[in-house]
This record gives sequence, C-alpha cells and structure tokens, in this order.
Amino acid sequence: MGLSDLRLFPKGNTNGVQLSLFWQIACAYLLMKACFNPLLGPHLQQEFPDEYDVFKAILLQQLEDRMNSFIAHKNTQAASNIRYFIKTGVVRRTPLQEYLYEMKTNLELKMLANLFGGTQILFPSPDGTGCIFLDGKDDKKKLETLYKHVADGLIIGLGYHWLAVQGMEPDKKNQYNFIIHDPLGEKKVVLSERIQSDFRFYAFQFDAAKRVAMDSLVRQALHLPQKKKI
Repeated sequence: MGLSDLRLFPKGNTNGVQLSLFWQIACAYLLMKACFNPLLGPHLQQEFPDEYDVFKAILLQQLEDRMNSFIAHKNTQAASNIRYFIKTGVVRRTPLQEYLYEMKTNLELKMLANLFGGTQILFPSPDGTGCIFLDGKDDKKKLETLYKHVADGLIIGLGYHWLAVQGMEPDKKNQYNFIIHDPLGEKKVVLSERIQSDFRFYAFQFDAAKRVAMDSLVRQALHLPQKKKI
C-alpha cells in the first residue's frame, strides 16, 4: 500500500492548512516505514548505530499501547490494523492516524531530518540531546546562537507538538521576537521572555547534495517515480 492509497488527505483545493497536514502525514508515514523498509531501515541503522533500535522500539511501543487500548474498548478492527503493522510493516489508516498525533521524540526528529538530507546541530545540553533551553542561564548567548541558526532549520518543542521557527527579530535589549509557524497555518509572534524554561529548541542543517541523494533513496524505498533530471 502506498501513501496515496491511505485516503487521509482532505478533499478540495489545497491551502496552507492542508499542505501542513500533508507534510505531517507524509513524515509520520516515512518514519513508520523506516522501521521495516529494507532500504530505509539499514540506512538509518548505519547512520545512527546506537540510536536506531531505540527509535524503532519507542515507535512500536507507542502503537502497541494504542492497540491495547483498542482491545480494552473492544475495537477489534482498529487493534487488528495496528497489530498488522507491528508484524509486517504495512501501514494502514488506523496505525497512521494514531502515530500521527504522537509527540515525536528527539530521536525521531533526527531520523526524519536525515531522510531529508539534514543533520542535527548539537549544542551543549544538560539532558544530552543537543537542544537549547531558555532557562535563565546564559540566555543572551543562547538567543544569539539560535538567531544564527534560524536559516538552517529551527524548531521549538512545546511539550505536546513541534513548531517551526520561521524567523527571529531583535525586539529590545537581550530579547527577540520568535516568528513561529503553527500547524494550523497561522504565524504567531512570541517574545523570548515568554518562552517557558522547559521548551526545547533543536537546530538542523541541510546539505543540498545529501538532500538529492536522500530524495532518490526515499523514492526508491517507497516505489515512487524518480525526479527527472533537468
């Protein structure tokens, strides 16, 4: 079953909200396929030898928990569809929908970025994930660091989902306005002093040549037509 067969896409004209949803679905599908696909799985295992198995275990455990919930509520069809994915790697509507709304871990973000030709920019971090917290310690330096990496690719984790930082504007002394893209298609401006200390920033750098190579690999893995060379 291919991504286009899942029939999860909203009908009608494509707008910003729909495009955002398309990307969310596509990224969730790609991560799920990476757990079993004979091309994507070995690639990620080679790139992340100490982390790939953890990433896969977390993803499958999340879906197993959802499957058990469906069993408890006697929804045998939904449970069966998730069980089928866990055993075979075939993505059906139910497991994709359930995984779509799971808060992605930093491991999933790293794997996903890699599949698009990206690499995480690692910062000194107390939790070892390479993220930045605005926790009141050296915030001026941290904000200046984030400002330098907006063009690379910057996201903020709010504890329940991730948002893309599309820009930063100096506001007043040692403060910035973060221009954040909401999945619902809205742009929000958030002052840095209002960002909670447990919100995480991750930065990624994307290489043009690697992006082309990964595009070809992903298309081959998912049996999609290759891009025509111009």
